Amino acid sequence: MMKIVGYGKSDKVDHLVSKDMLDRDTARKLQKFLEEIEMAIFSANREVIKKAVPELNRDSFMAFAVRVAEARARYIKAALDLSAKANPSPEDIAHLKAAREANDEMMHAFEATKRIIERGYTLLVR
Repeated sequence: MMKIVGYGKSDKVDHLVSKDMLDRDTARKLQKFLEEIEMAIFSANREVIKKAVPELNRDSFMAFAVRVAEARARYIKAALDLSAKANPSPEDIAHLKAAREANDEMMHAFEATKRIIERGYTLLVR
């Protein structure tokens, strides 16, 4: 069976087309169309990302990785500090929450950046 374009994580039901439902010419045209869409998506991502983030390079990516590690370390440190207190204050809890949110956001941004590198939207090789 061939899966027709869907929308990732949504409640949309994909329509399935089996090979026997398409004649050879229609199947070839559908495959060509899907390949053209993939290339258009690739080109758009490459162009937009290069324009929006021209400073993304090997050095800036490595510095980003260090900042993510620092955010993770701050979060873990805040949690360990809080665990030493028998009765943490609301301010202590707020500090831990802020450290977690910073860590989570940095991790999400790092994963998104790593994905654009893996997809070839930007090239960081020397």
